[in-house]
Amino acid sequence: MKKIALEEAVLIPGAEKIVPEHLTHLEFKDNMKVLLDITDERLRAMDEGEIEISVLSTTCPGLQGLDGPSAAHASDIARQWNDYLAGAVAKHEDRLKVFASLPMRNPQVAAQELTRTVKELGFVGAMINGYDNSGGGEPSYYDAPEYVDFWKTAAALDVPIYVHPRSVPDNRATTYSDYPELRGASWGFHIETGEHMLRLIMSGLFDQVPDLRIIIGHLGEFLPLWAWRIDHRIKREGWDKWAADHQRPRKLTVTEYLRRNFYVTTSGMFDTDSLKHTVSVMGADRVMYAVDYPYESTTEANEWFESVDLDPAAKRSIGYLNAVRVLKLPQPEPAGFVR
Repeated sequence: MKKIALEEAVLIPGAEKIVPEHLTHLEFKDNMKVLLDITDERLRAMDEGEIEISVLSTTCPGLQGLDGPSAAHASDIARQWNDYLAGAVAKHEDRLKVFASLPMRNPQVAAQELTRTVKELGFVGAMINGYDNSGGGEPSYYDAPEYVDFWKTAAALDVPIYVHPRSVPDNRATTYSDYPELRGASWGFHIETGEHMLRLIMSGLFDQVPDLRIIIGHLGEFLPLWAWRIDHRIKREGWDKWAADHQRPRKLTVTEYLRRNFYVTTSGMFDTDSLKHTVSVMGADRVMYAVDYPYESTTEANEWFESVDLDPAAKRSIGYLNAVRVLKLPQPEPAGFVR
């Protein structure tokens, strides 16, 4: 079955010189050559994994992790990176789409760049690589009031925003600080992102912007697994009343916001039981296929997904049709897609 993959990473030439994390994280260094390759090896890997369309995005932390001197020019760098990707995929627009990179330190500029990339470059949304601490400052999280107009812009443009994980800031102590193998994609990535999404929910953002659509990877960064428990304890302990008394009431439960405002992808989570649980919580129309290439294998992801014992209609929705709907990709379906 042909598929659309939504969390597929690239690196802009020269980014490693202005994003310090690219030179310290082993996975970046090990995959540098493939990250820089936009079309050649990538298209071969897509064919091997039965991926008809990949949505490309700059690998984390991207603009959210610029060094000090570069951070002052984040808006110009965002425009350069987005223009570069638009040019790189121009000859393969039937196979490659793009999520914009945005300078989130400045919400107004981020909204302007999102608008430009969607209306002028044909991008299908944006990828934000977690909190923004570009320039080495304190992290900006997007539940802050100054980001509401940015989220309203995304909703008005009718495009989703994909929020990708990051490790916690280097200067923040955690219970796993003594275990560096837990800081990144094995654990810390997902805790950080799940908590960030809970901040958005608890802030009341989705009541202010009810049409906003957020995508998160790795089968929901723990949230579908833990949503019942969160809602249960909030209700049992009376926190809804406390939130209303403190001027941030919420109309829905966490589970209900997940089902209304969020989509999740299979990126890097090739586990059948986890997928089935996520579908049971959110519905098959809220799950989309992704690999997390080149950090994960397109063939391994494909072999797993094809083996999953799931209703065929649900598999078609997850593998392709949901992405067509959410990203407004053109029909008819590509040759070889099996309905």
